[in-house]
Amino acid sequence: MPIVSRVLRAFHSHRFRGWLALLAYAAAVTFPHENVQWLMNQIAIRISHHRLYQWSAGIGVAEALLLTLIVVWRLRAHQTRLPLASFWILTLALIAFTRWAFTANDLELVHYPQYLPEGVALVALTLSPPESLAWIVIFGGLDECYQYAVLSRFRPAPYDFNDVFMDLLGGALGVLLGMLFLRCTRRQPSDSPGPPFWKRPGIAAILGVLTTGILLWASGLMLLFEDKTDTRHWFSLSRFRAPAFWFQVPTNGPDRYHTLSPVEGPILILASIALYAFVTRRVRISPPT
Repeated sequence: MPIVSRVLRAFHSHRFRGWLALLAYAAAVTFPHENVQWLMNQIAIRISHHRLYQWSAGIGVAEALLLTLIVVWRLRAHQTRLPLASFWILTLALIAFTRWAFTANDLELVHYPQYLPEGVALVALTLSPPESLAWIVIFGGLDECYQYAVLSRFRPAPYDFNDVFMDLLGGALGVLLGMLFLRCTRRQPSDSPGPPFWKRPGIAAILGVLTTGILLWASGLMLLFEDKTDTRHWFSLSRFRAPAFWFQVPTNGPDRYHTLSPVEGPILILASIALYAFVTRRVRISPPT
């Protein structure tokens, strides 16, 4: 059995320790955010931002080629080649779309490898692609909460759903890789259906967050966009209004992009999770033996 399969089996067999390791990793890649930004800026000063973006794009392409080779190699031994191949193609297509529509510079490609390990670990812990992606959104959302409420608290910044969507796609890459090293079989009519989709803990958690947000917004305690004349609200989801649908901020990067609004972001994220659930609906995942 490959070492990756052994690690995934250990995660599934020792879930408490697996969740602790996952939380430790999530904290390790979240809290040093400002230090990493400072380091990237120092590198840009020495080699120029243009060269840094070129290197980032090159590394991203190399990673995509390497992962594609792994996917093609592992798919040969799988009964569920078609849904897993569809999962991979869908993810690459969404990443390409996100790069075109929601990304200011290629340094942001770091979101994908950052959240890939979380996707691998989560699919081993949950044995459910949509639930794993729901947890990815929660971890990515907490990451953005930290940046929005702490690191950018004095700046006119949005709660960055663009980044959360990139985190989701990075997690999707990891979920697929995890599935390739777990046992995936075709779901049969005689198989136990398991708990309903919406009762899985990760799905229930993300629906709970969404419901809470709607209730806070309906009560006026949360605003979608900041309004300093409204003294009743507790917080707002954005301190920034985009000047146009497509716009460029030179300090963010050379490309025009669209900032997902507090309405567009959740809709796109939930629709993507539902699409992944549809693609994997006939795949039954079990830990490697």
